[in-house]
Amino acid sequence: MRACRKCTGLVWTILVLSLPTLSQCVPSPIYKSHGNRDSSRTPPRSGQGPPPARPASAMVDAANRPAPAHPVDVSELDTSGAYQIGVASYYGKKFHGRKTANGEVFNMYKLTAAHRVLPLGTEVRVTNLSNGRWVEVKVNDRGPFIEGRVRDLSFAAALELEMVQAGTSEVMIEILKTPK
Repeated sequence: MRACRKCTGLVWTILVLSLPTLSQCVPSPIYKSHGNRDSSRTPPRSGQGPPPARPASAMVDAANRPAPAHPVDVSELDTSGAYQIGVASYYGKKFHGRKTANGEVFNMYKLTAAHRVLPLGTEVRVTNLSNGRWVEVKVNDRGPFIEGRVRDLSFAAALELEMVQAGTSEVMIEILKTPK
């Protein structure tokens, strides 16, 4: 019995000492929407050093900001081609890792969405009507199940639309591609 206790203690010691090394194997999420975000702004994981230097032409001062990744001029938004306009919300941690209606595992860091009737696999553009930001998402789930809402977005999509703090936002939905 004593030999087993010594071995068990040794195994626990090795496990505890290896945890810092194992924790570096888990990738940190990167939020991207078709290459619109600057990947050099994501903080480096420990042991990787500083992010790559940006060219001088990419650096701007506060008075001369670069053009935003998504349109922001709300007055020029054209809603004539919209499939649907209404309130969208988002879902994240509570459903992260669960199966979606199409059988995929829900990942709150991917650009996906839920819709009540659109065919699963449909690709749509969702535009936040309050700030003009848009994101392209794939319908992989059913919902929302709250009266008056037309769309549930993943956490990553809500980040792109800058609606996380508000929780909901009025959006326009445009169909880009339907599944075959």
